Amino acid sequence: KTVASIVRTTLGPRAMLKMLLDPMGGIVMTNDGNAILREVDVTHPAAKNMIELSRAQDEEVGDGTTSVIILAGEFLGVAEPLLEKKLHPTLIVAGYMQALEDALEIMKQIAVPIDSNDPEAVREVVRGAIDTKFV
Repeated sequence: KTVASIVRTTLGPRAMLKMLLDPMGGIVMTNDGNAILREVDVTHPAAKNMIELSRAQDEEVGDGTTSVIILAGEFLGVAEPLLEKKLHPTLIVAGYMQALEDALEIMKQIAVPIDSNDPEAVREVVRGAIDTKFV
């Protein structure tokens, strides 16, 4: 959860930049979650996994590192009280998998078909996807 809280404030319309001290002693200002987490030195295994998750997201997609860290942090935050109640981790994961199946079913129900041959429809989808990148 702590790793997620580090980058949480860099997301959204009121995003704040983080000031980092690089290894050469220079100051770097960034709101890139992956760049911030590369500079964080952690020892906790779960925190290391979170940073690896950010790196994998950046390599595979090239974007969304902050969002994936915040989402994973929320998953861990929800699981923590369940673990304290002595629920087995496999049972918690099974609950997450059931939630995934339910969410995918709901997404299928509310999905709107788009004609990929219609340039205006494609333009609207792209505009909606990248609108926040060019504020």
